[in-house]
Amino acid sequence: AVLERAEELRAEALPADVRLLVTRDYGATADHKVNELMGHLVLAILTLVALIAWSLGWRQGLVVAAAVPITFAFTLLLNLLVGYSVNRVTLFALVLVDVENIHRHFARRTRSLLDTVVFAVNEVRPPVIVATLAVILSFLPLLFITGMMGPYMRPMAFNVPVAMAMSLLVAFTITPWMSLHLLRSQFGHGVEEEQQAGMRVHRGLVAFFLDSARARWALAGALLLSLGLAGVLALGGGVPLKMLPYDNKSEFQVLLDMPEGTTLEGTAAAVEDLERELARVPEVTDAEAYVGTPGPIDFNGLVRRYNHRAAPHLAEIRVNLVPREERTQQSHALTLRLRRDLEAAAARHGAAIKLVEVPPGPPVLATLVAEVGGPPARSPAELVAAAREVARRLALEEGVVDVDVMAEDPHPRLDFVLDKEKAALHGVSTEDVTRTLRLALSGADAATVHEPSEREPLRLRLVLDRARRSGAAEVSRVSVRGAAGTLVPLAELGSFAEVPEDPPIFHKDLERTVFVLGEVAGRPPAEAVFAMQASLARDPLPGGVTARWDGEGEWKVTLDVFRDLGLAFAGALVMIYVLLVATTGSFLMPLVVMVAIPLGAVAVMPGFLLLNGIAGGTVGGYADPVWFTATSMIGLIALSGIVVRNSILLIDFIEERTREGMALREAVLDAGAMRARPIMLTAGAVLLGAWPITLDPIFSGLAWALIFGVLASTLFSLLVVPVAYYALHLWRGGAGAPRVPPDSSSEASAST
Repeated sequence: AVLERAEELRAEALPADVRLLVTRDYGATADHKVNELMGHLVLAILTLVALIAWSLGWRQGLVVAAAVPITFAFTLLLNLLVGYSVNRVTLFALVLVDVENIHRHFARRTRSLLDTVVFAVNEVRPPVIVATLAVILSFLPLLFITGMMGPYMRPMAFNVPVAMAMSLLVAFTITPWMSLHLLRSQFGHGVEEEQQAGMRVHRGLVAFFLDSARARWALAGALLLSLGLAGVLALGGGVPLKMLPYDNKSEFQVLLDMPEGTTLEGTAAAVEDLERELARVPEVTDAEAYVGTPGPIDFNGLVRRYNHRAAPHLAEIRVNLVPREERTQQSHALTLRLRRDLEAAAARHGAAIKLVEVPPGPPVLATLVAEVGGPPARSPAELVAAAREVARRLALEEGVVDVDVMAEDPHPRLDFVLDKEKAALHGVSTEDVTRTLRLALSGADAATVHEPSEREPLRLRLVLDRARRSGAAEVSRVSVRGAAGTLVPLAELGSFAEVPEDPPIFHKDLERTVFVLGEVAGRPPAEAVFAMQASLARDPLPGGVTARWDGEGEWKVTLDVFRDLGLAFAGALVMIYVLLVATTGSFLMPLVVMVAIPLGAVAVMPGFLLLNGIAGGTVGGYADPVWFTATSMIGLIALSGIVVRNSILLIDFIEERTREGMALREAVLDAGAMRARPIMLTAGAVLLGAWPITLDPIFSGLAWALIFGVLASTLFSLLVVPVAYYALHLWRGGAGAPRVPPDSSSEASAST
């Protein structure tokens, strides 16, 4: 409605040679995000249905196709009540277990149709409930993320447990009912032995480790070594770490800082050069310049205090790009490509520029911020000198750009020194001179005009012609009216003198502080901070002056977020362990179940290393890597709940078979054969559900962590979990013996 009204006003009020251009429309941006989310959601559902139809049959695919939207509908209803957005991962696994188990028992046809459906659901009900609670518990700690990242995490901490609970409800009600009616024609068809034949290699591999203690120890050693190597990649810098990745926006800003004292005309000339450079970029649609005044403020500008950039030597250019669907490069890569050319254009005018991208998360004053302070005896000039030394060292660091000091360069100002004796002789007061200078240099409102056709009164403002106020000599010729009514030039009343301008003094926590700012281009911020801390430790600043890095920059937020995520991960592991202890009645068996977690985590860091080798590169002379971010860490937390489900299904099957009288070794060998398909289908569902998210620049880290972790954990779990379970029973001295007499009728009780 606003844009429609603006178009009407353009046609009615604006001259023909004046254009109306919408330079920022965040409503359209939000609408595009929602449409993109829905497109990814539909794609994920279609690929999931195709997977089920290919592996089990088209009727089973229809069951899943109906169950997934129903799950989303329930979840969206609760989201509507609390105002959260829905998460699109981890919603498919529960429905798959029911459908696959019903399909497998239909192939046997050992009971009636209705009893088969009831038995199939009852058979997987306990492990599915436990697996659901494990996923829910893995996400609940995200509710306690502190700081500015908390509101970004809480919708996910709410949505995943709600979605899993709704999926559990659908899996135990709607899915069996639909399977009973849609799969009726397949009752008694299918040959389960084909599945067993496909698992001969798996059975042989598992049997090798079951029969050799040395092989089991070698397997454990290899897994521990792999986990250690993954830790080395994380802590040793093999995988670049960052709090949040760069977004793919259709805009960025260029901030121009000319030397203090530069006139408005000089700044405008530099801006025109930059605009000519930007006009040659095919991805740029338009650019708006604000010289001497700040542009319209946004959240990022509010935190970075861009609204204070009101001075003749400061300027801002807002650059809009073509939609990202029409670009081959993301906005961050584009700024890397343009950086050197824009810096060269600014250097011709002695200016410094900053290329600012809209952050995807909480904005900070700058990515790198050093707070330089010292004892109270240190003067502001000494602190500024120390800050400039920090800035000099910071600028020498590789991958660090846009280094700046929040302090003004020494520059003069003109003061009018009034000769009070001469002023008294002419009958001119100090107030008269001050009023005249203000009128000459800044103008003043002389009157208000009321026009019948105007809704607001019109102010009549008097401003001295620019040519008569461009320098000290010109202003000296401006006259002041004396007591006798005569006009006296200012030159006869005093003179202009150049004096040093008083610099601004910033305080933080009541202490004088000078801020040193910097950005990174292709280098992890933590590496730059560690390098600077090492440099300052080797060669400290003089006079007890220190530089702190944990204040207004991204480093502090990064430490807090990864600390909270690490605690959330630890809390999730503890809660999952307590859940498994309560359900198994053992303190050791949960450790076997949870072995799937490190099996998944061990592949995440090598996966990101491989991803950097494939998709990482260099743009404009700067590295453009694939970052391991806070969203990747969330993927690891989600992984802890998802992959535990595989272990629960395997161990539940083994214990069910031993209760029926099967020897432990045979039950362990059969577990992989009978549970491989639902485990592989669930892994495929998570992989296909996560794949569209890899296209999102913010949550791609979460998706890749899930993909690498689920893929590795699924493959390893089919081998390691049965072997670990068997080794635990050997250690307890109960190998091969059924835990319940063979005549136990668990099958009858389940069907009842």
